[in-house]
Amino acid sequence: MGIYWVLLALFHVAVFVYTGNSCTVHIEKENDFVLFGQTAVLNCTSDCTNLSWETRLTKVRVSTDRTSNFSWVEVHVSEWEDSPIQCLATDDDIAVASVIPYVLPSGLDIDLKRELEEDEEHEVTCSVYGVAPVQYVILSVTRGGETFFRRIYEEDPRKGPQNLTETFKFNATRRDNLQDFACQVTLNLTNVPNTTVQSSPVTVRTYALPEDPRITAEMWLEKGTVTTISCEVPRAFPPDNIITVLSVDGFPNTSVTGNVSVSFNLDTNELPAGLHDLVCVSQVFRASKQSNMSIHIYEPPMVNLTVSSKVANLGDTVTADCNLIRGNADNFGLSISVDGEEVKRGESPDLTENIIITRRKANLTVACKILIRDNKKELLTKEETLTVQYPPEFSDGSCPDSIAWVEGKERMFGCRSEGNPTPEEECTLYPANWSLQTTTSFSAERNMSGTYTCQASNLIGTVNKSVKVTVQYPPGIPTVDIWTTSAISVGGFVNLTCHSDALPPPTYSWEIPPQAQVDFFRDNRSITIREASLYHNGTYTCHAKNKHGRSSTPQDLEVKSGVKDCTTLSIVLGCVGGAILVAIIIGAICYVYCQRDKKGFYPVGRNRYSGEIPMPEIKNAA
Repeated sequence: MGIYWVLLALFHVAVFVYTGNSCTVHIEKENDFVLFGQTAVLNCTSDCTNLSWETRLTKVRVSTDRTSNFSWVEVHVSEWEDSPIQCLATDDDIAVASVIPYVLPSGLDIDLKRELEEDEEHEVTCSVYGVAPVQYVILSVTRGGETFFRRIYEEDPRKGPQNLTETFKFNATRRDNLQDFACQVTLNLTNVPNTTVQSSPVTVRTYALPEDPRITAEMWLEKGTVTTISCEVPRAFPPDNIITVLSVDGFPNTSVTGNVSVSFNLDTNELPAGLHDLVCVSQVFRASKQSNMSIHIYEPPMVNLTVSSKVANLGDTVTADCNLIRGNADNFGLSISVDGEEVKRGESPDLTENIIITRRKANLTVACKILIRDNKKELLTKEETLTVQYPPEFSDGSCPDSIAWVEGKERMFGCRSEGNPTPEEECTLYPANWSLQTTTSFSAERNMSGTYTCQASNLIGTVNKSVKVTVQYPPGIPTVDIWTTSAISVGGFVNLTCHSDALPPPTYSWEIPPQAQVDFFRDNRSITIREASLYHNGTYTCHAKNKHGRSSTPQDLEVKSGVKDCTTLSIVLGCVGGAILVAIIIGAICYVYCQRDKKGFYPVGRNRYSGEIPMPEIKNAA
């Protein structure tokens, strides 16, 4: 038991000794980037014993402070491989750091054309000389100060100075114009400033000739004329750098130079007749495009037109001859048209067509046209006018079957015919033998109504047509007829009927006394009073109206009172007084007779011959 406690005590002493002697070693920088050929200083600290340094690099100076357990070493970086440096303690503790040499590029070039065509693929090449180590290199292409392309070499193990070349491809756009392009190398080193090197910038200009020049010119030009010829370069860029030349067969006096649009007036007298080549060339930097167009300068042709007759009747045939009398028949064709409608076309110098006259038209235009064969353009027209004769003809539009006039209005008959020569018309009313000229104005009268026979005549023929004429007129003064079964008195029957002569027939309306009750009949022509009263006294006015006017007639109506009429106050009082007097007399007589003949007493309700008069039953009309 005593041995156990001894061994346990020795174990704790050993542990205490071992624990008390442990220490750590620390180097300030684990990785130190140093320019090749220069020196690097590393610091090492420990919390226990003496420190020392081990490295394959040449130690320039070493300094150790034993009291504070601090040491530093200055080494000369002369190897391209990473060089480990060890800081050791006497207790065999160790710390390791690396010294990594680097060097910035000795040169950096950019290879890029100064002029770039839009929408085309271009290359930019960056050449880097003498940079190390490669794995930390970032190679970029900048455009306007912003990164355009980037290449990172972190997988490249090469240590010593290297030459790098990278080519990037891109399509130029209009936004690249006047931008500065540059190559740039950055060494991605921790805590090392100013590790970026950039090449001299290259300012580029972009340009575009996306389409061929567009020439605008007439293809066929008559000798002796002046015409405008122009050329435009669509969407070309930049305009100030575009050079465009427009010329005809290279003649100095028929060319012009400009930018994206050029034009000039070409005098065809300066060129011989024949085929010429019109050329437009547009150029910007290294790009050039050309368009060609052929133009024909021709001597003015002439044509002759003859017709077999200039006057023809409907149905006749007229022959038209069209002849080219000057000009190259290989270049021109002919056509014959009637009133603008082509009836024949041919390429020979002579053209003939038989024209059948089928149109009722006083004049027909026959035309002979010269056409350019290539584009059918019309150059010259010669015309002849044919006079066509045809008999008269009435149409519903110029002479309707029926006509309405208004009495008293000035007018013409309103029936015309069509024919050549111009027909003469006359319309006659039978059997009255009343004749009217269709071109002479007159005042319409009521007796002109009837069916007329209108006749039109010219040298070619005569035609007749029946026309019904109706002369309309406003209402005349109405007549009012009064009919009654007896004298117009209270309780009598009265009818008032109105009539007015008018065409078209009029419509009727009445004005009656305010409290009069009447019945209207026969389209308001008649009014009926079934039982006249003093309220029906007054004026009854009949109005007749149609679209040409209106007329009115007033009629006074007086209703006379009879014996039975008790409507006034005095008559009513007289009637009532007389009735009372008669009743008193009759009552007195009846009383005397009843008293004289009375022989007994009879209870009321038992004698069916009592003096009570039963009332009649009144039924409601409803």
